[in-house]
Amino acid sequence: MGAFVDRAERLWSRLLDGIALAMMATLVVVIGYSVFARQVLRISVPWSEEVGAGLLLWMVSLGAAAAWYRRGHIAIDVLLKRMSVRIRFGALIAIELASLLLFVLIFAGSFSMMFVSANNATTALGISYSYLYLALVVGVGSMILFSIAHLVRLIRAGGPLDDGREGGEWSTLSSS
Repeated sequence: MGAFVDRAERLWSRLLDGIALAMMATLVVVIGYSVFARQVLRISVPWSEEVGAGLLLWMVSLGAAAAWYRRGHIAIDVLLKRMSVRIRFGALIAIELASLLLFVLIFAGSFSMMFVSANNATTALGISYSYLYLALVVGVGSMILFSIAHLVRLIRAGGPLDDGREGGEWSTLSSS
């Protein structure tokens, strides 16, 4: 695949990681403040639960996409390791296509829910639920793009990849 696409993928993944990390730090501060306010100041912070849930959703969606780019999700590869290179290649294509199908279904559902829930707002902050579904649209949409690029690389290579990412194809496949 072209150097431009590879570089764009890497940069997008790093941006997703950075945003997810910032959201994690913000989540810790929000929840910490909520606990401090409730236990020490004896006041309730009704917005903290909504902010925490929203941050968590965005953080997980973006972090999952960045991990998908790195092939960092957990994979049980016992069977794959025992396959010949040719059969493994076919299995990897099938796995990528099945993953892509799942991502497209999740994306379509999230995109639809984003519009259906546009007029529904959270209780404490009055924020549209569309912003929460947008997290899935961005995260899963990124996973779709990463998957398509990976599928093209797989097909061009004509076999399993070791493209320099953490662990190559999947985290534990690099040893075979």
